[in-house]
Parts: sequence; C-alpha cells; structure tokens
Amino acid sequence: MSHAKISPNLGLLPAGAGQGTLLNLHRALEFDELWIALQGLFEELVPHDTLVMSVNYLDWKRETSTKRFSSGKSRHPHDEHANQLVAQEGRAFFQPFLDLHHGIGAYQHSQLVSDPRTIDRTPYYRRYMARYDWRYSAHLLFWHGRGVETSFALRRRAEQGDFTPREMNVLNAVHPHIKVAFDRMKIFEQERQRRRLLEGFYRAKPDAVLFLDWNLEPIYVSQDALALCAVWNLGHERARNYTPQAVFAIPEEIRAACDDLRREWQARPSDSLPVEGNAPARHVLSRQPGHEALIALRPEKNGTLTKPVFVARLRVGESAEPIHALPDPASDRLLRQLTPGERDLAQLVCAGLTNKEIAAQLKKTEGSVKVQLSGVFQKLRVNSRAKLIIALRG
Repeated sequence: MSHAKISPNLGLLPAGAGQGTLLNLHRALEFDELWIALQGLFEELVPHDTLVMSVNYLDWKRETSTKRFSSGKSRHPHDEHANQLVAQEGRAFFQPFLDLHHGIGAYQHSQLVSDPRTIDRTPYYRRYMARYDWRYSAHLLFWHGRGVETSFALRRRAEQGDFTPREMNVLNAVHPHIKVAFDRMKIFEQERQRRRLLEGFYRAKPDAVLFLDWNLEPIYVSQDALALCAVWNLGHERARNYTPQAVFAIPEEIRAACDDLRREWQARPSDSLPVEGNAPARHVLSRQPGHEALIALRPEKNGTLTKPVFVARLRVGESAEPIHALPDPASDRLLRQLTPGERDLAQLVCAGLTNKEIAAQLKKTEGSVKVQLSGVFQKLRVNSRAKLIIALRG
C-alpha cells in the first residue's frame, strides 16, 4: 500500500508555532546543529516524555548499523540495553504493519492492534515499553526504497495520554520539512565523504581506484580504473576498439565481492565497528591474466547519515599486457604537482573528452573548466591539450 506525498500544510500548526525552529532546521549545516533544531521543533509542537531518533538503517528487520540519539530532555536516554530490546521484540511488532503500509509518514502504536486497550499484552510492550514506564508512542518515518532509513519515536507515560489526531496532523505537516533538511544534510555528508576519500587516495599515489556507494553506484572512478575495467570486462583486443568511459561497467567479480562484504557487514553485531585498518576486505582475480582487485568496505566515521562505501583498488601484474591509459613514472611525477581536482581534469583531457563533456562529468560550467585547465597548463609548462596528453601519456 503506498501513500501520497504529504503537503507541508503549516496551517495545521498553532499561530507562530514552530516557525523559528523550522528556520533553524533549514539553516543547519552540520548534523549536530540539525539534531538540536529537531529537538527544539518536537519539544515545541508535540509534548512527549522521551524522543529517540534512529538514523542510517541498512536493514530495518535486522536493526543493523543503526545509530540512535536520545534528546537532551528525554527522561530515559536510549541505552544499549534498550537497543537490544528493540532488536529482539520490535521486528515482530512493527514489521507486519510497515509491510502493509509502505511509505507511511507517521503512525502511532494504537494503529498496530485491533483494540488499543490490549496493546499492553504484547511482548514488545511488556519487555520494552513497560520497563521505561511508557504507555504511548508515535513515529515519524523517512523511507528509502522499500525500507525505513530514519525514524523518530516519541514516547509518553500513561498520564500524558495518547497522541491526538491534531498532534498526528502536526507530525505529518512537519514531515516534508524534516525530509528536506535530511536530504540536504545527506548531500553535504556525501560530498565531504567523497572529498576525504579522494584526499586520502591522492596522498598515497594516483592509481586505479573505484569508490562505490552502498548500492554499488560509482562515487568516483579514476581514469586508470576505467581503462582496467574495460580490459577486465572485454579483454585486450576488444577494449582497444572503445574509449574506456564508453564501455565502463563494474566487473561482475568486483560486484559479487561487494555483495559478500555487504552481507558480512549486515551480519555483524549491531554494536561492532571495525577498527582502523581492519575493515572487511576481499581479493578478487579477473579472467584476464594478471588483473586483480582488492575491495574494502569503509565506514564513514565523520558522518552520521552516510553509509559505508566500497573502495576497490585495481592493478595489473607484470605478466599482463600493458594498459596505455596507465601513467608512466614521469607522468606520475607530473600528476603530483596538481591538486586532486586538477588531476581529475587532466586525466579526462587525456581520455579525449571535450571541455563540454568534462564539465558534465565534473558537474561544472565550461567556463570554470577552461579556467582550471589554464592553471594545469601553467603548472605543467604546456600550452595545449595535445602537449598535456604527450606529457602525461608519452
């Protein structure tokens, strides 16, 4: 069952209520600022005993890789024991309802049972809610595909009463505003994640690397990785007939290894995080002689909304045929003179792309590409695209 998008009808709010906190919500540039604004919004609009935000669901049914935050004014902060109780009892209580109401934005516990007066007989209530003296609960959900990605749970004691229809309408009214704020914050965090990945990568050595998001969509693909993927998928002879970008596809062996890593990550205990340098990894071999890749799953330590990414480093052994798109030692030295952004630009020029194509690839204007390319020419002491290609590719 799908639900239509809810219109942000602020007429449901009391006059002037929530306006300042909504502005704080939309001004937030860091997750901590966003969480503070959200606490203020809920405190002003919907009275509650405890507020818990759960973010970054990778598998709601398993409750894996979920981060939970309790509001500063919550009477019972959500500790690890509460997390375990939710994981043990919550799935059987919530999932049948969510399966029938895919996409629902807000609901309350009284909707989950035919007679709300019997809710205290459920294992979820007896083992979890009653332990903290909670009687009523309302939820605000944010979906991604078929699953819940972020949720808010507002708890109340018996004397506070159940959530009223007007309060549920208020939650529905602020839902689109919170979604916009989360989507914006997610974009910021993903861009920061991409920048940190690239900075760490270029500090080591420009080589063949793929950065893939949780859904195996490319975040970044170096020019050398494009060339190696073409040979990996097509073989040397066929790959010579195409530009690497035109035939780019993630090799099936790499995709399968990422799937294995994803399952391994989801099967781990919810409170288990890999230590630095000990993240799950796989080594895979291509059908092409000498071609191989090392794939690692890297969680984002500095982001709250971002999911782990896959880092695949591709290489070709001495027994394999040479790949013309790979830089030689001289070009390696030249590339080190450029910033990460300039390296991307220079390698796209070497791949034969026009300024217009480069602008589309890097999400820039043609004018900014021309300005940056002039800076590359100046740093490498060349005065044309042809000379740049000769300098970097020989």
